[in-house]
Amino acid sequence: MANYLTLPTTTSKGRIRVVVETPRGAEAKLTYKPKKKLFEYTRPLPAGLAYPYDWGFLPSTLGDDGDALDGLVIHEAASAPGVVIKCDLLAALRVMQTENGETVRNDRYVFCPHKQDAHSESLLSENVPDRLRSQIEQFFLASVSGTDKQIEFEGWHDSSQALRNIHRAMRTFKRKQRAAL
Repeated sequence: MANYLTLPTTTSKGRIRVVVETPRGAEAKLTYKPKKKLFEYTRPLPAGLAYPYDWGFLPSTLGDDGDALDGLVIHEAASAPGVVIKCDLLAALRVMQTENGETVRNDRYVFCPHKQDAHSESLLSENVPDRLRSQIEQFFLASVSGTDKQIEFEGWHDSSQALRNIHRAMRTFKRKQRAAL
């Protein structure tokens, strides 16, 4: 099995790869464990809650929380852990997360799969509709219920600002990789 964490973040055509950890409809959070080369059960979601869309990470990125950037892929299809989806970036939900007394930025990037047969248009517009934004926020609030995590939202970034943040996280990942050599 490939090390999903080190796959290239972008394709030659500028699409962003998202590695699915927890598929749409799952009632438990799964996490990729690179040393074990598997996807591991992390914890159940609160009763009655399921992932509304595929949840995963952007390979070869490193965020302020020390992990790869998080990605939510808005689509109707079923997938599975380990599926890599080439996506168009829509926006990012700016999140401050507090865990074990430490507060860090842990934004959630929102994508839609790139349609291979489309005329270079996203499945959605480049903007996430307000109603969907609200639903995404409510899901993330509910998903941390019963954990030691607390999250606060600080608004949304459009796709251009979100892309700048992804490029910064790619550079941070490369610096860490070079320092480990």
